[in-house]
Amino acid sequence: MSNWSVDYASLNGSLKVSNPVGFEASALQRLSKSEKSQRQIGSDREDQHQVAIKVKRAWDVAMAPAKSIPMNAIMIYMSGTGLQIFTVMVTAMLFFNPIKAIMQVQQTFSRFESTGAARYQPGADLLMVKLAFVGLHIVTICLGVYKVNAMGLLPNTASDWLAFIKPKEILEFAA
Repeated sequence: MSNWSVDYASLNGSLKVSNPVGFEASALQRLSKSEKSQRQIGSDREDQHQVAIKVKRAWDVAMAPAKSIPMNAIMIYMSGTGLQIFTVMVTAMLFFNPIKAIMQVQQTFSRFESTGAARYQPGADLLMVKLAFVGLHIVTICLGVYKVNAMGLLPNTASDWLAFIKPKEILEFAA
């Protein structure tokens, strides 16, 4: 036999293996009531901290549409009011993307929902976060409505609805 081999058949059953480094036998004992309450207080603090982090991340996701509003405003300004393919695509984007995001609001925020007892902690409710998310997307939809009106596609006069009324004649154009 070599120096590095062990013959397990020769070992007797009374061989005792020492505890690993860092192992405390007292950790296996049952906790007293005071120790349990102290650990529960510690876990409550951890739950509150986790809830606060989740709510902060949820607010970050809810405020993300606010960052795209100035970019969308510049896009509708730069695309002009004519009926070109680029203008129509930009205007369609102002409607479809926010509507799709509003329809998926529960899926978007499901990862931030607290479970168990943490659900009932103060500040764990995500209603205001979801309302802010939906409100910012509605602002983007309003930009789309403004663009459609500027392009002359929004029916807002009586002549747009009734065939016997003549459209308003514009007497002067500003260049």
